Amino acid sequence: MRLTNQSQATKFVIGIALSALGLSSFSALADSYPNKPVKIVIPYAAGGGSDAVSRIMSPHLKNIFNQSVVLENKGGVGSTIGTESVAKSEPDGYTLLINTDVIAIMPLLFKKLNFDPQKDFIPISFITTAPMVLVANPSFPVNSVKELIALAKKNPGEISLATPGAGSPQDLAAILLANKAQIKFNAINYKGNGPALVDVLAGHVNVAIFTLSSVKEFAKSGKLKVLAVIGAKRSSLAPEIISLTEAGLPDVEVSSRYLILAPAKTPKEVVSKLEKDFAKLADNKNYQTELLNLGFETLSTTSAETTEILNKEIVKWTPILKNLDISIQ
Repeated sequence: MRLTNQSQATKFVIGIALSALGLSSFSALADSYPNKPVKIVIPYAAGGGSDAVSRIMSPHLKNIFNQSVVLENKGGVGSTIGTESVAKSEPDGYTLLINTDVIAIMPLLFKKLNFDPQKDFIPISFITTAPMVLVANPSFPVNSVKELIALAKKNPGEISLATPGAGSPQDLAAILLANKAQIKFNAINYKGNGPALVDVLAGHVNVAIFTLSSVKEFAKSGKLKVLAVIGAKRSSLAPEIISLTEAGLPDVEVSSRYLILAPAKTPKEVVSKLEKDFAKLADNKNYQTELLNLGFETLSTTSAETTEILNKEIVKWTPILKNLDISIQ
């Protein structure tokens, strides 16, 4: 994946200079990194997309790093708790964060943050993406997006909808869906995908938005019914599922892309080493297959490219969220 024409939007801390780091020679610091276990913080509860991706990724990273990779779930408040912990950790490359591209627009979503995504992180690389789907409990009496909208209009605010967390891509998709359809849900935001999925499967919540990877086995077994893929097109991973646009609800475009970030002030030699190591990971065929089997597609970007994608998210979402007057806390 190669990007050009860098956005003039607010730039993340890495700046343009990092794009040239790959041409520089490694210092002794980069040669010795890592020389102890590397921790990756997952800012959601176990059972979600970032958790699944991390568990697929970690053994392959262990081989690349030649060091153990420790995973730590630290969920809560739309991933801000775990994200803040990494922002305030030692900037030495031994504590990393996996999150979605929603991190770029957190200042638009949260009234108060104890960290600044633009200043406190260095984006390393996007690693994977997954389509999101709108699902319902089998007992819920709708079988299409059209039926869901009609029922919601008759019963405003009574249909419960779960997402893995406030400010998550799924939450943003639910907000846009409701706004576009001019309906209101009883939105319930959980601390992660796992708890939300449990309640939808049990019938405590009517509908939800999850990554396809999280629900495809439950859909196959009839424990959930999938109403649509979020977006304009069907997913190549599940071409049988209709898209929201096909279902009559266009312009609900939200991505679920996962990336790795390091704390700001992480030495540039370590950042460059990490960038190269995650590029090696993306080229691993076994890793690619394992992701695909779970419903994820591999991504690989440089630090500069990752930054540009995040900047474009800021440009995209700023007018939308300000127009909707949305604030999570």
